[in-house]
Amino acid sequence: MTADLIDPQAILRLRAMCKLDHARVAHLCGLTEAQVRELEDGGSSQFASRDIKVQAALKVATTLSGTQANGMPVVNVFRSRAAGDGLGVQLPPIHVEETPPPKPKFPDSPEFFKLLLIFVVVVFLLVAVAMPLLYTLPSPPPKLS
Repeated sequence: MTADLIDPQAILRLRAMCKLDHARVAHLCGLTEAQVRELEDGGSSQFASRDIKVQAALKVATTLSGTQANGMPVVNVFRSRAAGDGLGVQLPPIHVEETPPPKPKFPDSPEFFKLLLIFVVVVFLLVAVAMPLLYTLPSPPPKLS
């Protein structure tokens, strides 16, 4: 069979879904970064044989998606026979878009002012009410003359 068994788009989708870069996937799976890139791009220059490449794809799929009860990965990263023969439907490639990082909360937000007001009220209660009650001097005993 001349067609590649591994679906590069499935591996790319799985890595994008996990929000991992090539280096992190390579570290998790015990592969090189070039091997992970080749699994997504196609080719066979980074692997000694086709079987080793299939095992590497299986390792990536099980590491990133987990395993089923039968030991197979939850996400299928292999092409079906029909797709290799041209009878199956190929999914369109996906484009990974980087999402901007969330904006940090600045101290001028309404939550900050609420917490600041609560802090001021608690300090006032401690200083103005509790301190005089706790630390009042006892009155001297009456003198008997």
